[in-house]
Amino acid sequence: LLFQDLVIFIAQLQHKLLNIHALLDYIEFVHPLLRTPPLHPPSINRNWMGCFTKSMEVCEALYFAGVPIWLIHSEAYISPTMNVVHSVGLTYPDEIVRATYMENGVAKPFPSI
Repeated sequence: LLFQDLVIFIAQLQHKLLNIHALLDYIEFVHPLLRTPPLHPPSINRNWMGCFTKSMEVCEALYFAGVPIWLIHSEAYISPTMNVVHSVGLTYPDEIVRATYMENGVAKPFPSI
């Protein structure tokens, strides 16, 4: 196996395993709370990445299920009564992704199709 093939194989394996883990957590923890929402939100599971959404309905439902939420909105559309803990700007860490797949100074993440 070439190094590049090995990187692709491991990335695909990690992707599948993380999807299985996420589905099991969803079935065990999130789905029951979405079907019967509690009156008060449970504490947030800090092991989860959470959800990025533009939908207020999705945001509210997952908030009451204890899922970390990132609401993507322009500042003009956010209600003044909404509790915003931190406002952040989007960043694009291109150098981090490229550095992972460097071979002899050349970025080769995946073969061309």
